[in-house]
Parts: sequence; C-alpha cells; structure tokens
Amino acid sequence: MKYNALMYYGQKYFGFEELEMPACGENDMIVKNLTASICGSDTDTWLNGGELHYLPPRVEFGHEVVCEVVETGKNVTGVKPGDRIAPYPLKATPNPRKAGYLGGFSEYLYITNAKEDENFWILDERMSNKEAALIEPLSVSIHVADRANVTEKTIAVILGAGIIGAGVAARLVDRGAAREHIVFVDRSQYRLDLLAKQGFAGVNSAEPGWQQKLIGLTGMAYCVYGPGSAADYIFDCAGSIDPIAIEPTLLEQAIRLLKFGGTMVLAGVHRRKVPLNLQKMVFGLQNMVCGSGATDPEFRIAIDMLNRKVIDFEALVTHSFAHKDAIEAIKFACDTNQCLKVQIDYSL
Repeated sequence: MKYNALMYYGQKYFGFEELEMPACGENDMIVKNLTASICGSDTDTWLNGGELHYLPPRVEFGHEVVCEVVETGKNVTGVKPGDRIAPYPLKATPNPRKAGYLGGFSEYLYITNAKEDENFWILDERMSNKEAALIEPLSVSIHVADRANVTEKTIAVILGAGIIGAGVAARLVDRGAAREHIVFVDRSQYRLDLLAKQGFAGVNSAEPGWQQKLIGLTGMAYCVYGPGSAADYIFDCAGSIDPIAIEPTLLEQAIRLLKFGGTMVLAGVHRRKVPLNLQKMVFGLQNMVCGSGATDPEFRIAIDMLNRKVIDFEALVTHSFAHKDAIEAIKFACDTNQCLKVQIDYSL
C-alpha cells in the first residue's frame, strides 16, 4: 500500500513523498490518521531545524494524532478495523527517540507490538477528533502540573499561553485550584483573549510594566530581588526558540518575581543558554523543578479529562488545514499572534 507522507529534510525544508507501507506483522497494526495537531516542536523544527528534537534528515514526523485502525496482525487482540485509537508515541515504535517523529503528518502509521492500554488506547464517542488530537500534549501538561501540590488556595502563574500552558491550567483546575488564581503571561494578545473566555486572567509581556500588572493580579510577596509575585508556582511553558535574541527570556524575567519558597517548574524548550543566579536562588529559597515529558498514567488521565470536558478544549483548536496544505499549516502555526492550536484534518 502506498501513502503520502510529509517528510523533514532540514530547516525550512519539508516535502511530500509517496512511501510504501510494509505488510502488517502478526504483532503489529496499521492505522489511518484522522487528525493531527501541530506541536511547538514542529514549528521550532521548521524555524530552526530538528536536531534539538532528535529528528534526523528525511524522516516522517508529527506525534499528536488520533487514528482509525485499518489492519491488525493475528496476535493483536482487543481492537479491530474501524476502531478509533490514540497511539502512545513513546511506545508505538521500538525506539522511544522516534516519539517526536512518529508520522502523524503522514496518511498512515505503522504501530509495532500493538497492545491496548500499553502503546495505544481505544477511544469512544465522548471525544471529538479535534479533542483526541490533544491527548498527547495534554498528557505533557498533566506531568508538568502534577509537580505542584495543589489546593483551592494555590496561586499559579503560567508563562506561555499555548496548548501546554492551557493544559497545565486545566489540570490545576481539575485538582482543585480556582481559575481566578491562575494567571497567564504571554506576548500574544490573541491567545490571552482566548483563555480569558475560559475564565483565566492574562498579562501581555510585550507591554511595558507587565510585572507590576502581574503582581496586581496575584498579590505581592517579597522575593530575593525585592517586591515579587505571591504566586506559589510559576510554570515556564514558554521556553525560548529564537537562538539569537538578545532580550532576557521570559523565564529570566519571571524568576526575579518568584517569592521566597516559591517554585519554578520548567517545561519550555530553550534554544538559548539561560543564565541563572544560583546564589540568589539559594538565598531566596527558590525551588526549581524540571517537569516536561509524560508517562502512561498521564496519557490515561488526559483521556479522562478530555472526556469530562474539564475546560473547553475544542475551543483551543483555532485552525484546521487539509493534509495537502500541511506545510503551509506549520508555517502558519509559527505566528502565535494569529492562532493557538493548529491541526491537520485528513477529512478536508
């Protein structure tokens, strides 16, 4: 069987190829992609190349995807052609490094050693394809948010109003945090306005004096640098993808607001070296936790949260493109001032 695949060749160099799908092995499964989401790693790969995301030249890529089963090997049980499934990128192939280039932007996927509830999950009708293509990024958000000890009084600042940040907010709410205690910081007013419709406050970091506005929303607490935010947690879901920018990263600016005993949770990808004053962190009782990635249980939690509609996840998908326009879709998604989550809809 031949199929069309979007290939990564290098920085700002993508293209389509017609590939041959191998015969289905007795332990394996062939699935047809229904909807795929464009990840920040995909836009970063377009802008800067895929080395940081372990993409070698000339590979299929895309990993946030929902699929329909086409064929199963004789030893594969519990699933049949026509079932809708969400593959788990870390285990869908023998090589976990391929999680970032699973092939979500191709017409078909090949899943090895297919086992339900291990490297794929069967989905029911409670979840739309738009929502189902958010399972993978939401699982990452859950891993990030669960670094925090959450109560109804927890105050959180989220740097970056993209899908990971939105998912962190959803998970915090799911665990008992109040929406009015969660504040986003981002340069995109478009994204801040979208999240405001779901009850989350926002501060535009492109505006002068944004730090004071943030303190006004979270309350003031002292930190080692002086007056800071009363936030218990600051989640860095923004990162920094411009390798030659000279202005301080949002992380560098926000850590100067982190209160005594506050925690910075790192989830964003940084292409730049971020200088940190460790002496200030020690004397300021500032905690730092690395929180990106996701595990099997978090994938299951993501499915449950999407089924329960913890927030309006579908409203976060702002644009859909046909598969033939996938390259244009990725380029479009690079501009955060005009979109939040962009998807490839294979039915278009």
